[in-house]
Amino acid sequence: MDKNVALALDDISLIKTVIERTQQDFSKIAPFFIWVGIINGIAVIVEQLMYYIRNTYGYETSLVHIFGAGYYWIKIIGYIILFIFFSRKLRIANNDISYGMLKIWGIFLIGSYVFIFLYMYLLPAGNNDRIMTLWRCKELLEILPIIFALFMTGILTQRKLITICTVCYSVLYLVLFLSMKQMPFGAIGGKGTLISVSSFTIRIVMIFGMVALGLFFKIGAKNHGNKYNTGSFSNEA
Repeated sequence: MDKNVALALDDISLIKTVIERTQQDFSKIAPFFIWVGIINGIAVIVEQLMYYIRNTYGYETSLVHIFGAGYYWIKIIGYIILFIFFSRKLRIANNDISYGMLKIWGIFLIGSYVFIFLYMYLLPAGNNDRIMTLWRCKELLEILPIIFALFMTGILTQRKLITICTVCYSVLYLVLFLSMKQMPFGAIGGKGTLISVSSFTIRIVMIFGMVALGLFFKIGAKNHGNKYNTGSFSNEA
């Protein structure tokens, strides 16, 4: 009898260790998503400064081109730094689940901007309807990998809320993209420009959505640290 009780306690201890390690894995990758949101927030600030300079001093100012390119370089360099930093951190901590998730996001975040740079380089010069349509399709190279990564995150972590939110946003984005609705943007100091509403939602997702995802993992791990109340079982035994 005593042997069975000891075996049961060992099983309970093992289950508790697995649960805590899994939740700890999710909480340790939370800062990665928060920093992705911060990087995108900084990039948007740089973008707004670019529009302000353009509205104030004109298109030919060199700072317009510097800040315009900076919007993209801040993101890809920031993603690379984040990926390297958290890869080392999670490997040292032996967090296989988080490291697997990090690799998925690293591939999609960095890879998407590699393709965006290549896409912009190959685009022909001009300002006709065909060129404008090609420029508008550029946003698909950014958001489609993110949507896929969010689906993978929901499946990997078994969080239905992430999957449901991703489905809802995917439908919303598709509707907005096909509607081709536009809105004023970068109007500080002048008229600014018009961007698609679907493109604006990408900025919202990449800033507030990423921060919310990081907080979801961080707060969720704290609130459900002993979800199955395994401590009470061991005490009763």
